[in-house]
Amino acid sequence: MPKVKVNGIDIYYEEHGSGEPVVMIGGLGADTTLWSKQVPAFSERFRVVVFDNRGSGQSDKPDEPYSIPMFAADTVGLMQALGIERAHVVGASLGGLVAQELVLTHPEMVDRLLLVCT
Repeated sequence: MPKVKVNGIDIYYEEHGSGEPVVMIGGLGADTTLWSKQVPAFSERFRVVVFDNRGSGQSDKPDEPYSIPMFAADTVGLMQALGIERAHVVGASLGGLVAQELVLTHPEMVDRLLLVCT
């Protein structure tokens, strides 16, 4: 179970495939299984990174208020820890809000942005 320390907490993540990186950000309470149908197809062509946001799945669940900027900072930290300077970013539901915050605060880290049901 790969985890990386980001902003003082352990974030669970998975990597699949190789090629240009695609970072997929799930919605509130979703874990990596949200992307179970997309990962096999995307990983044929891309390095796909899926992860559990703080408070969900196998990531730490600190007892504190969460915010969109906090989730975006976690995503940035994860990307940096994995050596990803720039990626295609996919955000679903609340993950779409996180992805928008990410592109607004760190536009240099986002190649393409795909928003799903957000």
